[in-house]
Amino acid sequence: MSNISDSAAALRSFLDSAAVYIYVVDYETDEILMVNDHYARNLGVARERMEGTRCWELVMGQGEGRCPFCPRAMEPDAAGDLDAEPHSAEGYNPTLGIYGNVTAQAIDWADGRKAHIITVSDESNAMILREELFRLAYYDSDMNVPNKAKLEKDLAGRTDGNFCLIAFDYISLRYINDAYGRPTGDALLKTVMEWIQSFGLAGLSVYRIEGDQFCMLLDGADMMSASGLADRIHERFQEPWEVGGAGEGSFVTSRVSLCVIDGRTGFESHAQILSIIERTLHISKETGMVAVYDQDMDRVLKQDLELEISLKDSVANGMEGFEVFFQPIVDPNKGIWQGVEALARWTSPEFGRIPPLVFIRMAEQMGLINVIGQWILDRAVEVCAGLKLHEVDGFFLDVNLSPLQMSDESLVSKVFASLQSHGFPSSCLALEITESEEVDSGGYSQTIVERLRALDIKIALDDFGTGYSNFNNLKSMPIGILKTEKQFIDDIVVDEYQQFLSYVLVELAHAAGMKLIAEGVETPEQMRELIKNGVDCFQGYLFSKPLNEKDLARLVGKFREVDPVFEETRRGIEAETQAAGEGASGAVRRSQASLE
Repeated sequence: MSNISDSAAALRSFLDSAAVYIYVVDYETDEILMVNDHYARNLGVARERMEGTRCWELVMGQGEGRCPFCPRAMEPDAAGDLDAEPHSAEGYNPTLGIYGNVTAQAIDWADGRKAHIITVSDESNAMILREELFRLAYYDSDMNVPNKAKLEKDLAGRTDGNFCLIAFDYISLRYINDAYGRPTGDALLKTVMEWIQSFGLAGLSVYRIEGDQFCMLLDGADMMSASGLADRIHERFQEPWEVGGAGEGSFVTSRVSLCVIDGRTGFESHAQILSIIERTLHISKETGMVAVYDQDMDRVLKQDLELEISLKDSVANGMEGFEVFFQPIVDPNKGIWQGVEALARWTSPEFGRIPPLVFIRMAEQMGLINVIGQWILDRAVEVCAGLKLHEVDGFFLDVNLSPLQMSDESLVSKVFASLQSHGFPSSCLALEITESEEVDSGGYSQTIVERLRALDIKIALDDFGTGYSNFNNLKSMPIGILKTEKQFIDDIVVDEYQQFLSYVLVELAHAAGMKLIAEGVETPEQMRELIKNGVDCFQGYLFSKPLNEKDLARLVGKFREVDPVFEETRRGIEAETQAAGEGASGAVRRSQASLE
């Protein structure tokens, strides 16, 4: 397909991350308008050949005549509109060698043509998807570069401080691996290493601290020359890199966070230097600039140390200053509050209210997250049990887990003990994990998830589509709930691409037997668009800000009484449907106007 818009290219990129077969077919001509990479690769036919070809020539391999399952069976009504409801069927596809579940949804294409988007899911590929996830998640250890252990040894042997360090975190590497494939990421790493080593600097050693973090040790260098080199690296990453060479490869844009550390500053141990590298890289990542460890930076890090001491003391003093707030999760089908997400809040005696992202990150670095996480879980269960919320039909309590908690072998027994202690049913608990490589489908985390599921505890995946994972990961973990970030719906009322994207997310979640919760819903108009596309639950300020225990108890009736905002929204949708003759997927069909 030619002349596609940027939004169509973004849609293609998103669909390419899905481990299901997706293509769009013109209703009248049977022409394939768009096909995702997963389909083309597994069929062994170039995407360019598939797009523009009649679907029945390739999809079922018949060569002539339509397939047994053909969207043409969906005859238009008197107004010329196709049935808005999706049609599904199951059958064997000989060209792919799979037994698939096929769903066809009517849409309007960019130029007004009627079309169908076809989704084919294949459960038999679970093992292949796990292997692919493993390949994308881990990096090649044969980079011919020293590792973190060697850096620690080299630093431990130095007492004169006559060196400088330049550390950089290859922020985009994970996304490049997901978007372009692991081979492209590996090739790009080698290109970067070759470029750095081409400087020919005496006394330069390059270390791979971990997957996407590197450190350069410069013997005898001063801060002026080290900072100049860091600036040179930073400027180079503002330009695209070519992978393949001779003008024949791919060009990828990426970014890094960089820091420069003067060995003459004086450090108590090499372990302290590694801690400073981690902290300074984080500052660079937030500012987008090269971070230099100087007196001002030292002062900032010392303030962080004082905050760490305050956090440690609060935990030691019976979780002093900690509270659990609750944000409602609402069900649009019932029109009531269906659950709550437990949110941690901490007020430091010395520094006041501290943002959750700050103290949670700090707790993870200090090894306190298991203690804090267990306290939050136990307190949230105690509050909900005390309010008898588990007696509400379908109620669930959503509690966040840090990726580090997933490596705690005693996690399952701690969760079970908390539930028993407060008489709270395990079926009313959902544990929420965030997309991260620490949540590894091949490691101990997978075992923990399976044991939790065996207790009838729901597992939710937060921030789906924004981080490490893609749809492939979902097929290898027993996830029951997906939660999307606020950014996916901020402009959904006016942005046709976001309207269609929300539809795709719902379809992919439902195809995998999962529910989708949209976070950050702030207006009735946003909720209205999401209801049209079948989102299962909502969360956001439209319904309520996070509530403390007292306010939650005061508003407990919301779990049984229909919120008027739902009735108004339903009436609005019904009126629009009658006026425009559209079904529940009207927002999706309108969104196709952005594809050309």
